[in-house]
Amino acid sequence: MPRRRLAFALLLAAAAPAGADTVVNAYNSYRGPPYIDGNSGLAPELVRYVNRKLEGRYTLQLVSLQRRQLNQLMEAPGGFEGVALFLSPAFIGDVPRKRFHWSPAFLEDSNALVSRIDNPVRYDGPASLVGLRFAGIAGNRYPGIDEYVGKSLSRSNAPDAMSNLRKLVAGQADFTVMPRSAFRYLRRQIDREKLPVGQLHVADKPFSQFGRHFVLARDAGKLAAELDRIAAAMPCDREWRRIALRYQFTVAAAAACR
Repeated sequence: MPRRRLAFALLLAAAAPAGADTVVNAYNSYRGPPYIDGNSGLAPELVRYVNRKLEGRYTLQLVSLQRRQLNQLMEAPGGFEGVALFLSPAFIGDVPRKRFHWSPAFLEDSNALVSRIDNPVRYDGPASLVGLRFAGIAGNRYPGIDEYVGKSLSRSNAPDAMSNLRKLVAGQADFTVMPRSAFRYLRRQIDREKLPVGQLHVADKPFSQFGRHFVLARDAGKLAAELDRIAAAMPCDREWRRIALRYQFTVAAAAACR
């Protein structure tokens, strides 16, 4: 086994202590703010919140990894074990929701197209992207863009959204697509780094809109039922609403809360 794969396998094995049969790996592939921000972030807060609601029936343990590594785990021949956080069906090519079990959405989000103010990209279908340089995140899928990479536009990858904003400011890319929630949160980091945010143009019209879910194997059984119950109640839970607001997120739509 190549050294890199071996190290990754050992990392995942260490994430679930022996004998703790209720410990479940909770995979987060968003490794920059607002999901991971130093020793805090939305991902660890979500895991702590869900563990309180599970009351010991299961214990989620956060594992942050690259999206391509998560893709490999979810597509493994032996099936997917654990739960993936924050995903949407289009992100992993499961729009019919037949490959995996999807909880109710617990956050709402949208992707914004960000470009430079001196060369704004106004998306109006694939023709408006011809000849442009797209800055994406390694391992992420971008429906509506990926189909044209290598044909009418080029793509370069970075590890996180903040790196792509730096590329835009430096003139190394023409546009990127990123969650609007992440852009709102990253404004603070942009200010700290003294990046000229006035040079960035955020399109008014969302590139896409989606919910964020817990994702499990289709046969996850009791764990899936537990997470479905928790996710369905989250939009009306004051504690979760405070957490979402702290990170500039919008909770998923719900029926009238009591």
